[in-house]
Amino acid sequence: MRWRESINNERGVALVFSLITLLSMTGLVLAMLTMSALEPQISQNLTDSTEARFLADSGLEWGYNQIVTSANVDALLAGATATSCASGAPGMLFGTANSALPGLTAVNGTYTLRIRNDCQPNDTMMTGQAALETAANAATDTNGRVILEATGTVNNSTRALTAVIIRATVPGINAALAFPGVQADVNFNGSTFTIDGRDTRMTDTVGSPTGTGNAVYGITTALAGNTTSVQTNLMNNQQNDVYGKNPSGSGIVQGDTAVVTDGALTSDAVSRFVNSVKSLADVTINTSSSSRYSVTNVGATCGSNWSSNTCWGTDASPKIVYIKGTLGYTAEQYTSASISGGSSGTGILIIENGNLDITGNFNWHGPIIVTGNNIGLAYRGDGNSAVYGAIIVNEMRTDGAVNLEGDIRGNAKIAYSREALDLVQNRLARRLTQMVAWREK
Repeated sequence: MRWRESINNERGVALVFSLITLLSMTGLVLAMLTMSALEPQISQNLTDSTEARFLADSGLEWGYNQIVTSANVDALLAGATATSCASGAPGMLFGTANSALPGLTAVNGTYTLRIRNDCQPNDTMMTGQAALETAANAATDTNGRVILEATGTVNNSTRALTAVIIRATVPGINAALAFPGVQADVNFNGSTFTIDGRDTRMTDTVGSPTGTGNAVYGITTALAGNTTSVQTNLMNNQQNDVYGKNPSGSGIVQGDTAVVTDGALTSDAVSRFVNSVKSLADVTINTSSSSRYSVTNVGATCGSNWSSNTCWGTDASPKIVYIKGTLGYTAEQYTSASISGGSSGTGILIIENGNLDITGNFNWHGPIIVTGNNIGLAYRGDGNSAVYGAIIVNEMRTDGAVNLEGDIRGNAKIAYSREALDLVQNRLARRLTQMVAWREK
């Protein structure tokens, strides 16, 4: 009997153990079944979140393309009010809300893009600019920076991205030859130049314009005393022709009347533009105080070696050319760039802290900017040089007449050309527009 009781007891223990094991395994199986049911949902959420981020990124790219091709960023900010400058406030709707990507439908997700000026208190952390826009000019971009905010949505997942768009625009040029700086000392002795503020096509002969754009002044300076000095030098040499819009009414004027005091183009605007684009240059030339950068037959290498330092762009592919001089304090110390021979180029030519000496035949399409301390523009030959676009000579240091800002002794021809300026701005638009400070909100 005892052995039967022992067997029964053992069977009971085994049964209890089996039941405990079964209950334990059931719990584990149920947990695994629950997890397996959630796994597809977790995976879908991760997929939706990733796709939403890609959609937001696509929204930023769409906005970038719109800004690149826009003639006026202010038009994109139209309607913005001071409320958009409050901390955390949304910007203006840019495009259509809840847009699907091309070729897809809203089922695949949408993005919404907004644009605003960099006028919110914390925007300096994104732009790196100490001075931001203010609520008073929420609809006007004065520093070349706007902020895009993109939101991507897929099912119930939403991701938001922001980025700063920096757009460098050639400053509004109001003359064929502009002196927006503190000095405009000139020498016109022995010259037979033509400076024409009438709109000139690139195929026109300078002095016989056929462009349909509005005329600008012939020569401008920032200070009345500088204007008088330029006018006096011009009147002393009657072989020169200067044309420009009438500062006192309609029509075109000729001679010293075409030399005007005008503050529309400021020295600061020129400096800011140069600082924003010189790092983007296709050709960068650093000179030293002991040497003068001399180059001849610029453009001759474009056909065989496009990346050459002596290829300064063509109408089809303009370039940014930056020549950095050495800051000096007398005419002998500052570094010059000398161009001779049969030279040509298209783009934006910048000479900083140096002077530009031109001899021979030099033909340029686009703006030429000479800026900094002890700088100047000199035509010293009898060649047939022509600039279609405009020239800016921005002297930032007062040193009397030690250094001439304009020393024109040859047959210089400078024509304002809206066609050339627009060509350069449009074909360099992507180079001049950058997306920076990209971040998730």
